[in-house]
Amino acid sequence: MDTISRKLNSAGIDFFRDYIRNGAEGPPPVEILNDHQYSEPIGAKLQVGSAKFEDRYHFGIYVRTLLKDLDASTISRDRGLWSTLGLLWFDRLCPADKNGNRSPKEEYYYILSADYRHYYRHLVRSPWQLVRDHGDNARFLLISPRKQEHPLSIHGEILEQFGGRQQVLASQPIVAAANKMYFDTTNGVPKRGVAGSGRGSARRFGLVLRQLDLTYDPTSMDDQLFFGILPKEFEKWLPQTEA
Repeated sequence: MDTISRKLNSAGIDFFRDYIRNGAEGPPPVEILNDHQYSEPIGAKLQVGSAKFEDRYHFGIYVRTLLKDLDASTISRDRGLWSTLGLLWFDRLCPADKNGNRSPKEEYYYILSADYRHYYRHLVRSPWQLVRDHGDNARFLLISPRKQEHPLSIHGEILEQFGGRQQVLASQPIVAAANKMYFDTTNGVPKRGVAGSGRGSARRFGLVLRQLDLTYDPTSMDDQLFFGILPKEFEKWLPQTEA
């Protein structure tokens, strides 16, 4: 395990950003965490291990445990901390191909953005937040329907469809209901077609929920009531006992 006690400061974040913008050539510049010009104390010692993760849900459990001694409300928007974790796990978040080349995505996947339209896309913070807020019910948002060679590098279409509406991700009743609808507990993955654009898919769920908000308050409903107000296109997704 590697013990870290420092996080990137503004200069360190700029250094990491330049590395990404220049194509992320060579190994991630983790050495800047030991340079006081680019880092500052976290206020705690974190044991960051090298465990492998089969999906982002289990990664979220790991990160939640890693940060359990830090105040969640304080670190939630800590750009230095989340950008540091993005740097430390960069080899998994943006893996190199067989020729040693990387294809980095937009920087907000690795450096926490202050823009509400993007911060939920951070590849380390989102699993932590979703597992912290929703526990097992976050599975359909964090586990890919198909096996991925580099699961930590995939933000995921299902999360993208839900993440654009923070009031949805913040609602435990809605996320719990959606997990019952869309997660296949037998196979341990989201149901086939959830990530598509067909009837009752995750994309349709977000659109329909926006319409329902005009008449109902879905965040205050239990599963029975919520499933009852969904249009017929969602019937095939409902849990067997609720259909």
